[in-house]
Amino acid sequence: MIDIDPVNIHFNIPATDPLGKKKVLGKLRFLTDHVVLSWRLKGSVFRGGKGEMANIELPYGEIEHVELVKKWFKVRSIILRIANPEIVKDIPSVDMGKMVLRIDARSRQEALKLEGVIDFKRSMFILDDHEQRLKSMREM
Repeated sequence: MIDIDPVNIHFNIPATDPLGKKKVLGKLRFLTDHVVLSWRLKGSVFRGGKGEMANIELPYGEIEHVELVKKWFKVRSIILRIANPEIVKDIPSVDMGKMVLRIDARSRQEALKLEGVIDFKRSMFILDDHEQRLKSMREM
């Protein structure tokens, strides 16, 4: 059975620079009609504090692929591919819309709920889009 409650997952994206200034901390919220991606750069001594929080709303139709990476029977990370890379271009370590999000230990149980939720929501979005196209063709 698919839960209708929102799924909240805390994640991080490791820094690619040697000083670790571009480490990303964030939260994914899988809501009923879209996904909210909240992220910020981790604070450092050099910048003097935490980065500002940014929110991105992603419709389920923009999500091309979701893969849960498991290690030792626990979900460790999520690979998320976004159809339009312009939406997530400001996030460091994101390459052409592909995001590798390491799941925090506090969200590993919650991540197990994602197995069917994304596929279900995406298929519903595609079905609604297809029905709208058919309706517009009939009106012509």
